[in-house]
Amino acid sequence: MDTRFTVEESNLICIFARESRSEVIEDIERALPYLEDTDMLELSGRVIGKLRDMTDEEFEQLELTEAE
Repeated sequence: MDTRFTVEESNLICIFARESRSEVIEDIERALPYLEDTDMLELSGRVIGKLRDMTDEEFEQLELTEAE
């Protein structure tokens, strides 16, 4: 599967960077109740969906770099 992440989505994943795809998903989900910004909630939901749609092997192949 060729999942493409936007710059914003990649940055969010970098913030929650962990060893596994499932850990990133869990960490983002734990943060959801504390997000008050609707744009951040939407972004987080998109990222979680894309991460769930990919395999662990695909996640391991990602080359994510945080953009400024």
